[in-house]
Amino acid sequence: MKKNDSLNQSNSNSYFWFCAVLLCVLLVSILARDITRPFTGLHSWGQASGAWQTRVHIKYGLCYTKGVSTWAVGYPPTKSPKRYFDHPQLGGILNWLYGSILGIHEWTFRVVGIFCSIIVMLLFLKILKGLIDEKTALLSGLILAIFPITGYFSTGGWTTILCFSAIWFYLVLINALKGNPTPSLRHKIGLAACLFLGLQITWTGFFYAFAIGLHYVCRCLKHRRWPDWSLIAIMIIAPFSSMAVTFTIMAAGYGWDISKIIELYKWRAGNAEVAAATAKFDWQMWFETLWKHSLTNYTMPVVLAALAYITIGQVFVFVGPKDTQTGRFKCQFPQFWLFIVPAVSQLFALRGCLWKHQTWLHPFDPFVAIAAALFVMLVFDFVKRINFKLAVVTILLLLGLFTGFCITGTNYYYAIRWQAPSKIRMFKMLNQKIPPDKDLLSFEDFIVNQHKSKGAFYRPEIAWYLDRDIVPARTLIEIEEYAKEGKCPYYLMPLAHYNAKVSAHLTQLSNQLRKRYQYEYIAGELGEKTKDGKFLKAGMVPYMIFDLTSTVSNIH
Repeated sequence: MKKNDSLNQSNSNSYFWFCAVLLCVLLVSILARDITRPFTGLHSWGQASGAWQTRVHIKYGLCYTKGVSTWAVGYPPTKSPKRYFDHPQLGGILNWLYGSILGIHEWTFRVVGIFCSIIVMLLFLKILKGLIDEKTALLSGLILAIFPITGYFSTGGWTTILCFSAIWFYLVLINALKGNPTPSLRHKIGLAACLFLGLQITWTGFFYAFAIGLHYVCRCLKHRRWPDWSLIAIMIIAPFSSMAVTFTIMAAGYGWDISKIIELYKWRAGNAEVAAATAKFDWQMWFETLWKHSLTNYTMPVVLAALAYITIGQVFVFVGPKDTQTGRFKCQFPQFWLFIVPAVSQLFALRGCLWKHQTWLHPFDPFVAIAAALFVMLVFDFVKRINFKLAVVTILLLLGLFTGFCITGTNYYYAIRWQAPSKIRMFKMLNQKIPPDKDLLSFEDFIVNQHKSKGAFYRPEIAWYLDRDIVPARTLIEIEEYAKEGKCPYYLMPLAHYNAKVSAHLTQLSNQLRKRYQYEYIAGELGEKTKDGKFLKAGMVPYMIFDLTSTVSNIH
């Protein structure tokens, strides 16, 4: 009898991991979509920013960047570049490693995202396999894989890997998993390493560390037992020492002006990224933004299913039977607080990040996936009492509904264009025309200045595709002076502007320049909105490129 039980367990285990591999194949097929696309789509700013910083590490060397994210273009680069201290720096070093191996391409970062997503999926399933039944675990993995936020942004890279690993090590150490491995020193070392390194990549690591520590303290209080003091030490020392390293680097980068770090936090927790920022935090608009991002990240049916489960669904959970293996109620959310606290604490502590960043909801991904899967299983158990075949049809319809909305949502994310493709092609062409040691003379400076701690820097997509310094010039006298110097072989100017006076000046300036230099006309591109009037694709005004090394008399 024991031999048969062991054989059944082995077959079940093989079946589970076979299905897990299939989920990974599905995930790869989704993320490999249009893998070589340029940085023009949703969050192209952030994607191009990471790629630009990686190129700087590789192109100029770590001695030049000092291992810190750096803004620099052209060759040779400036001797005193601007550095970016807003985020922890280990992520940039990892990107340098990948870029050195795979080369500096758009697809490089997406291949790394796919690789990390596979690891995240396997970790997610490994954790859930030890917490709930295998069918619900696999269903949660399926829902996680088809989320639009997953299909477009992947699963969060090394941050999520380290945070999920920390959760697994922690659950092993508190004997919370079915078939739990014997807790040992290596699990404590693994937990310490993950808590430390997680915060070296992004701030998200701190919120997972906070959730794990809070969970352990509450667990000890609930069971009225003394904690493992070595475990408490790990939960305090690892994340806080990592935070000390990160803040020391930031403070040194800001010239030991701590007020800049404080102002940066206020900016990240406030209205700074809202178009019409006000002194008072607008909670109504913030919750509206949260709801909007939730619906596009996870889709309406999935969000409603998750909300239905954690509200009225709990009535059905706690009046139902208990699982004989875990002692929990069937369809009860496993380790609920361990999954929800990281998401909620990050969301509210740095609430200002939500304004422009759908990815700020990444910590909610596992929570929503599990809650939606448990809702499906709850519905299945309820309908099964009436008719088993009807129950099967019902969950297939639910999953079909989830899948259909998620496909539509992912297509919507891929359809969004933050930059007009014509503009990117224009900068690629200029990059080929201009020698590495020359600059582009331009009516627009393409500079952004989000916050004083960051300083002014080029719009990342422009810097990635142009890779040249941009020198602003807005009058004929300035342009002719730069033309004589020979440092800027081309002048770029738009032919329209939202300000009527500026637009009139551009018309006059273009007429003057056409009499002096050869030029190339770049056609504009119309923007596009969705049927309900929301932004979909950025447009572009027409441009003219003047060859400052030529004269009109050279035209044949």
